[in-house]
Amino acid sequence: MSDTLNADEAPEAKFLHQGMAPDHERLDMGLRTLLLDMAARVPDVGTNKAAGESYFVNKWLSGRDLHRLPDPEIKTLVAFIETAANRVSWPGVANAARLRVHAMWAIVSRQGMEGKPHQHTGAVSGSYYVDAGACNESGNGAFTVHTAEGKLIRSLPPRTGLMLMFPSNMWHGVSRYESDQPRIVLSFNLA
Repeated sequence: MSDTLNADEAPEAKFLHQGMAPDHERLDMGLRTLLLDMAARVPDVGTNKAAGESYFVNKWLSGRDLHRLPDPEIKTLVAFIETAANRVSWPGVANAARLRVHAMWAIVSRQGMEGKPHQHTGAVSGSYYVDAGACNESGNGAFTVHTAEGKLIRSLPPRTGLMLMFPSNMWHGVSRYESDQPRIVLSFNLA
């Protein structure tokens, strides 16, 4: 994982880290099959928020317990996430060497999906791009970083196999995704 943002205009953005999963092609193929199969069989949970509203539109959303699945690809990804998270000195996180995934969920984006700026629970959160779909440099389906007031600071186009990690209280979202090609992401929280 490497520090990739030095945002002078918003200090919270400088703690965004990114890295590529090793042997991600094999990992992504297994995860893609697993998650598209789930999306075809399991109803969209609608939201993971207690209040009921969702930050995302035009998507399939899984439950928050995917990290508990026995699938080898999930186990491999969880180990990669925890190892990477525990190599970083996160601001305000005591005993960072003990960070563990406590929630993981999938979002399969449909045409017109977008995510409003939001924060997560836990100490550290992130996204792993199983399939970046038709995301591109022009901002289609990009990961966005915002100030607490909602001002866009950065827009990062995802790539298949990319993992982004950030403090859970960092405001972030997703720009509108315009493609019929699935954009598959696993999001997670660590504490």
